[in-house]
Amino acid sequence: MGVVLLKLLKCFGFGLLVLVTGCGQKGAPSAPWPASVKFDKLSETQKQSVSEMLMDFSKDIGTETFYFDNRSAQFQLTISLLGDQDQKSSKAGLATYNGSYCLLELSPLVFEESYQSYLQPVLWHELGHCAGMEHDKSVEEIMYYLARPKGFYSASAISHFFSSFRSEEHTSEL
Repeated sequence: MGVVLLKLLKCFGFGLLVLVTGCGQKGAPSAPWPASVKFDKLSETQKQSVSEMLMDFSKDIGTETFYFDNRSAQFQLTISLLGDQDQKSSKAGLATYNGSYCLLELSPLVFEESYQSYLQPVLWHELGHCAGMEHDKSVEEIMYYLARPKGFYSASAISHFFSSFRSEEHTSEL
């Protein structure tokens, strides 16, 4: 009984966690892509998952958006796990962009097998904040403030997100 209750509490707590994604400063200018990617506090498996998603993201955008080697890039993107304080909150992710640097933090729970369907949408959402996007008012959109699992988003919503990401309004070099 205690194990079942613990699993229910974990599911309920995570349900709240993945519903809210963080955002950076309102109206922040977009990052000057491409970005040099660094990882902090992620396991090798987590790095591998995120790297593959970023490479796929670049293919979907149609240009190399992220560098993983020593080439000079216009700005730095560091991907990390949420700090202890934020892990206890309802955040699935958080992006903080300051003009030359974007810190993208992910909840460790989105890497757990049971919740991996949230990893890609949360990663995309936070990348959107690095690109200067704000939250969307439509629940169907990736930039809506509540995270949904990967299968929730329609092809139209994904296409809208990528076209917004590519637009000059949100990016300077793509």
